Amino acid sequence: MGKNNENDEKNKKENKDSKFTIFKKWLKRNLTWVYFTVALIFLLFPNTTFTPFSPVWNKLIEKIGFVALTSGVFASVLKSIQFTGLFKEELSKIISGSEFLHNRKDLPDIWKKISKIIYYEKFPEISELLENRILTTYFPTDTNHYNEDLVVSIVIHKITDEFVINYTQTIEYNAILDCEDNESYVKYTDTITDDKDVTEKNELISFKVDGVEKKKDKIRDIKKGDGKIKYVHKVPIKGEKGKKKFKIYQKVKNTYSLRGENAKLLRFNTITKNVDLTVSHKKDVEVSFFNIGLVNEFVPVHTDIKNTLSRRHRDDIILPRQGFGLSFYKR
Repeated sequence: MGKNNENDEKNKKENKDSKFTIFKKWLKRNLTWVYFTVALIFLLFPNTTFTPFSPVWNKLIEKIGFVALTSGVFASVLKSIQFTGLFKEELSKIISGSEFLHNRKDLPDIWKKISKIIYYEKFPEISELLENRILTTYFPTDTNHYNEDLVVSIVIHKITDEFVINYTQTIEYNAILDCEDNESYVKYTDTITDDKDVTEKNELISFKVDGVEKKKDKIRDIKKGDGKIKYVHKVPIKGEKGKKKFKIYQKVKNTYSLRGENAKLLRFNTITKNVDLTVSHKKDVEVSFFNIGLVNEFVPVHTDIKNTLSRRHRDDIILPRQGFGLSFYKR
């Protein structure tokens, strides 16, 4: 019995504590209104017939209520201004600040919501396709580096009477790693037909990273389909000891027929800044240049050099799937 009494007393005490805690929380949430109500009572009660106090005490209580009411209202207004003004401004700075965004794991979703606000009212039917295309193709979400100072050199050795072209292509550039990620891949892709009756050859002569030659059988992946053979060369680059810049060198020798299509297309698979192109050819070959999907186009340079075509791209970037093309003619 004694133990049960102790438990009952303990439960009663806990219930009292619980109720008191709830009351304190309620009081804290509604302190402004409680303060306002008490001040209003102090202000109005002395002027009623129910007051038991003398006129002197009634006047004093009324003054206390007036002071309490005005100070309470002022505190409430000040609190509201601070929250909607200063606090709102500071909160806005935090939310839109780069440090806050940097720690977010849902940036693609945030970008979609922002972009939808920007153009949804104009193109509601295609807004989802548009935002997905921009995000997956043009934003560097899947690539941890960009290319810089890319130099393309193409030497056309000959175009035969059967309209078969033979040329050597060299590409040199700097791969710049993401400031935060320490690993990426540099790729080179070439495609030829799988028709054995058509003369077409692609030969990777050299693939170097910082002057170190990579073994072709270690970096090549061959894919077949739709009448094509695709050679994908992929080499990892790692930013060990803070290294962020890598010198890439590729050299290929190609032979194929121009009868089906007399154009060569070079589209970049990574965001690229600063590109120089030089094409040298024989006197009996004519080469034309055209841009692919660029806002700011390549400009001609070294136009006074014979049997040479030169173009330069500056003060802008080239996005994935953009680039240039060359068409060939035999005089």
